[in-house]
Amino acid sequence: MYAFPASEGLIMSTQQLQQEAMALPLAERVSLAQILWESIDTGLADTDQQAAIREALDRDQELSSGEVSGRTHDQVMQAARRAIGCD
Repeated sequence: MYAFPASEGLIMSTQQLQQEAMALPLAERVSLAQILWESIDTGLADTDQQAAIREALDRDQELSSGEVSGRTHDQVMQAARRAIGCD
């Protein structure tokens, strides 16, 4: 669990931060989500667009053929949380 600095020197856990964010009005949550997404996008390495398209087509073929099976959103999010130590 990561702790974030809060006002008046208090420490806010990731869970507390999530709860506070979820309590925001919808428009503010959307704005926060956009800011967070843009910060993630900025941190990603640029990829060759053609390579990304080939990768997407290959993955689509694997799923369509049954060679691999997909995962639900919940499964993906759970794996992502485990990968970054937030489970």
